[in-house]
Amino acid sequence: MNAQLLTLAAARYGLAPEQLRPLRGGNFAATYGFTQEGMDYVLKISPPDPELDAETMDAIWAWVHLLDARGASVAGPIPSTAHNLVETVDTETGLYLVTALKRAPGILAEELPYDQWSDALFHAWGRTAGKMHAVAQACAADPAALRRPEWDRCGNYFNDPLPEALTGTPVAEQRTLARARLAPLPRNPENYGMIHMDFHAANFFVEPETATVTVFDFDDCCRGWYVMDIAMALFDVLVVYPQEDRRTFAGHFLQQYLAGYGSEKPLDAFWIAQLPHFLKLLETGVYAEVYPYHDPADTTSWVSKFLADDRKGRIERGVPYVDLDFVEVARSLGASM
Repeated sequence: MNAQLLTLAAARYGLAPEQLRPLRGGNFAATYGFTQEGMDYVLKISPPDPELDAETMDAIWAWVHLLDARGASVAGPIPSTAHNLVETVDTETGLYLVTALKRAPGILAEELPYDQWSDALFHAWGRTAGKMHAVAQACAADPAALRRPEWDRCGNYFNDPLPEALTGTPVAEQRTLARARLAPLPRNPENYGMIHMDFHAANFFVEPETATVTVFDFDDCCRGWYVMDIAMALFDVLVVYPQEDRRTFAGHFLQQYLAGYGSEKPLDAFWIAQLPHFLKLLETGVYAEVYPYHDPADTTSWVSKFLADDRKGRIERGVPYVDLDFVEVARSLGASM
């Protein structure tokens, strides 16, 4: 990191550069830890990016700030000395965006060993999503809190266009079919609002002893169906699940997750029954994103696990992402039909 840039960024928060400790991670932004009054925080310095300007970043952090203020378990932002949630540092190489946030306790959820997975964790994961969606519903009429685009007007795995190499293929046909099934679904504040859009195990920390979940990385947040966040959770956990009984596990995970979700926000069984269509749209989007870069010799990464067992063929044949009776799951939870 350029010393002058680091000095200028730190100064926005009343810090000296020597108070900052480099943190691992941060594929896009440079991240640093610092401590003030016994509390741990993270400073993020994001390089110039035409898709992430100051106005966009401010809209994202305004939403996270609201979630934090309403009691959602998120890594909330802290203002600069000028009381801004986003600061800019202009350099010869472009405009850098600087933000600071509370440091989440615990460990990254995707690094939690399988033998430490628990029903309490699944319940907390769902409860956290339910709380965020309950806040979104309550703020549906507040334009200041909803400055993010619709899901189908921004980049995400549900909406990213397929590469030219997949045009006209069975994969493209399955994606088109899944999208067509979602098109007539209602969009009202009870089922549609601000969502995280990328709420998987790489984007939250967990304290294993208490199953406390803290969410971060809201860069993809947008307005969409709340069930999209639920689909993302089930999708991701099934990729990394290490046992053979995926169907049994999927049902158990979903029951625990939805029980937690329902403790914060009611969910009608109708939406649970739509999960296969959201999962298929997500599956085709992720496949289109990762398949060109997969190394066949790689057998341990998330991508290799996702592509295993003839992923391409199953998509082309229209095989459900997981062979689960979602209506039965809803009935087991007592959800209305």
